[in-house]
Amino acid sequence: MIAGPFESHTLAGRRFVCDGDDDAQIQMNGKSNEVKTSGDATTRVIQSRVPGTLEGTNIVFDPSRGDVEFLQGLKDSGETFAYSGTTNDGTIYSGSVVLTGDLKFSFKNGTVTVALTGTFEKQG
Repeated sequence: MIAGPFESHTLAGRRFVCDGDDDAQIQMNGKSNEVKTSGDATTRVIQSRVPGTLEGTNIVFDPSRGDVEFLQGLKDSGETFAYSGTTNDGTIYSGSVVLTGDLKFSFKNGTVTVALTGTFEKQG
């Protein structure tokens, strides 16, 4: 693996490149473990399913192609949509996600920070 920012993210069929200083964190969907203590001091593990998350990614948007309205529309719909993301080394993650958190568009930098929740699978 070659470390570095994601190259791009495709949200509902529209490709967005990432900011070169991006530091996205991905958590794969899976299970969470919680250790509980019983009355006799033994322990047991309680597992819960957790969705995957992608946070801290800054994508470049272009107001002239309607990116602001497109992204806000995805968020407002509350519906899941197709996702794929390509990392710096060419690894592709894909799945079905929903936009979570606030969309704050920086017109000075031309970027918006997005957070995604859903399912992520490594391709290939």
